[in-house]
Amino acid sequence: MTPRTHVWIALLTLALAGCGGSSQYQGLDAEALYRTARMEYDEGSYDNTIEALERLLVSYPTFDSLPDARFLLAESYFAKEEYITARSEYQRFLDRYVGHPLSPAAALGMCRSLSELSPIPQRDQTFTREAVTTCGNVVVDYAGTPEAIQAAEVRQSLRATLAEKEYLNARHYFRRKQYDPAIKYFEFVVDDYPESEFAPEALLGLYRSNEEIGYDDLAEEARARLLREYPDSEAADELRAEETES
Repeated sequence: MTPRTHVWIALLTLALAGCGGSSQYQGLDAEALYRTARMEYDEGSYDNTIEALERLLVSYPTFDSLPDARFLLAESYFAKEEYITARSEYQRFLDRYVGHPLSPAAALGMCRSLSELSPIPQRDQTFTREAVTTCGNVVVDYAGTPEAIQAAEVRQSLRATLAEKEYLNARHYFRRKQYDPAIKYFEFVVDDYPESEFAPEALLGLYRSNEEIGYDDLAEEARARLLREYPDSEAADELRAEETES
């Protein structure tokens, strides 16, 4: 055997060893893997948690605590801020373990994962809208649970983001004196997000936009609604101050 052959054999051996590289959790039984994963999670070692859980899920598909292991896997990805993967793992849990006691927590996990993917109001709000729907489903499907209460709070915050998005769109057109599209977006805020802090500001925008294009009856309608429904808002104070000056 030539020296060159010895080199190639050595390289091949190393490559094969690398491909089948032994895991630090190799040889552990299901209980030991799960205990180890819990310990790693509690210590904040999420990569190790995921490695131990993935070995457990593959090697021991009949393990009694498999639902808990799969839920912990989703929680680990969430803790790592890998929200798209976390969302998928929560969904996988819900698909496989319908009615499990951890189902409300998994559903809330989906809601929170999508919420974390929600961008600032100036950007595309696809994830925000999906999160609003998902969180709303948690509120309905698990009514009366602590998870439903948390999901409702997240949903309310997300709706405020969407309201701000529409309001910014309206202001964009209003500043450019494009009053027709401004009115459309102000109406979106008022009609779809009446509970938001932007609703009274949108009514004030409707009043001013309609005044600018001579729709006095619609302007008066927006004015009256602002003073009637949001009398203590800053927008109402601003309107009253303008009327006092004029």
